[in-house]
Amino acid sequence: MLMKYLYSYNRGIRERERVNNCKFLTNSYLREEAPNSHVVEQRVEWLYTFDVHCNSFFPMFVLLYVVHYFLSPLLITHGFIALLLSNLLFMVGASYYHYLNFLGYDVLPFLERTTFFLYPIGIVIVLSPILILSGFNPSRYFMNMYFSQTL
Repeated sequence: MLMKYLYSYNRGIRERERVNNCKFLTNSYLREEAPNSHVVEQRVEWLYTFDVHCNSFFPMFVLLYVVHYFLSPLLITHGFIALLLSNLLFMVGASYYHYLNFLGYDVLPFLERTTFFLYPIGIVIVLSPILILSGFNPSRYFMNMYFSQTL
């Protein structure tokens, strides 16, 4: 039941936000300007943006929902190893999502500066050691948030 709720929340609300934001960014800031008036203006469609998001989200879903589910008894324990593994799992999941998102837009010939979609990976790489050193365990945080119990 919980997995169904989490999956539907991600597929419903957050997905539309991500897709609309990516569509807005690509069409507003990343499109190549036409050199002359004889070129057909090309835009990124919403369905293409949705497809890129779904293709990027699936590996992250497998990592952060399925693999995390089976590793959760290990990841919610107290200790540095659980903290490190939990942060690494979330770091790899978020980075892989953004990398696949970048690959989806990089194949379009009329978009330039698509490396913009790789910038969040830098933020994740900078934040991960900070979160590890501060003792933040994302697995424990999300378990508390979803189950409303202290672990």
